[in-house]
Amino acid sequence: MTGFLDELGKKLAERWLTLLVLPGLIYLTYLAAALTLHQSGTHAFDVEALRNAIDRLATRPATASTAVIALAATAVLAAAAASGLAAAALGRLIERAWVIEGRRWPARLLTGNRQKRWKKADDRVHQQTKAAVRAHADPVAGPPAAELVRAITKRAAISLDVPQRPTWIGDRLRAVDQRLLTAYDLDLTSAWPRLWLTVPDVARTELAAARDAMAAAARLAGWALLYLLLAPWWWPALLIAAVIILTAWIRARTATAALADLIEATVDLYGRDLATQLGIPVPADGPLAPEIGLKITTILRKDPETYRPTS
Repeated sequence: MTGFLDELGKKLAERWLTLLVLPGLIYLTYLAAALTLHQSGTHAFDVEALRNAIDRLATRPATASTAVIALAATAVLAAAAASGLAAAALGRLIERAWVIEGRRWPARLLTGNRQKRWKKADDRVHQQTKAAVRAHADPVAGPPAAELVRAITKRAAISLDVPQRPTWIGDRLRAVDQRLLTAYDLDLTSAWPRLWLTVPDVARTELAAARDAMAAAARLAGWALLYLLLAPWWWPALLIAAVIILTAWIRARTATAALADLIEATVDLYGRDLATQLGIPVPADGPLAPEIGLKITTILRKDPETYRPTS
């Protein structure tokens, strides 16, 4: 047990160092540069000014004291950790913004704009479908079929269905619920906690990794907001924030797509196991059928017309 606790402590320390302290130290470095080089134009990259500031700091009498140096190092580490916690908190808020419903302004405005774009792309898909039918195109190759594939890809890049959220991420996660409800009559919200207890460890590991990747992308976006705060004093921080937010958005979309696919795959592969655990008789083979999914939904939602398996 002692060895296990020691190993767990090492992993927690490594995670704390990786997620909070190291990015925080980098942020504090740029913060110091912003406070020192708060000029405009080419002076924002004045390395000589930074060197002079470091020399002045190093020649102060207090820097000769070991206690002062240790205290300063502790303060820097604490500030770095605090910066990391702030970025994590902002990341959680950003995650909520990614999946917010588009009912109020400005989310409603963004949702409406995405719906218009999707409708235009959907019209293009229908046009290409009719063209492919008229040309008797090969379903695998041929110019009409190729144009149809491109049109479907462009529509899917906006949303898999009519957008109901202000962001692609929100709609992609919402599409999981809708697709499973359509395919299996399964309410994922009520089924997921029970399904999580049913799936093997390898599935949980993959799902957790995808979820952590999405959270990491949101946390990276939180760092972008912190760097954006430096822009009024040091304009290069604006460029840094732009690069970070772009990277965070790409990573978030990739992680969301992976998480959504894994959730669907989990239901596809282990939905029958969940039915068995609930005492619902299932055929010996075949995929999860809609009638079984409806029975699972009825039981787990505790509807009045609860399905009772016959003995």
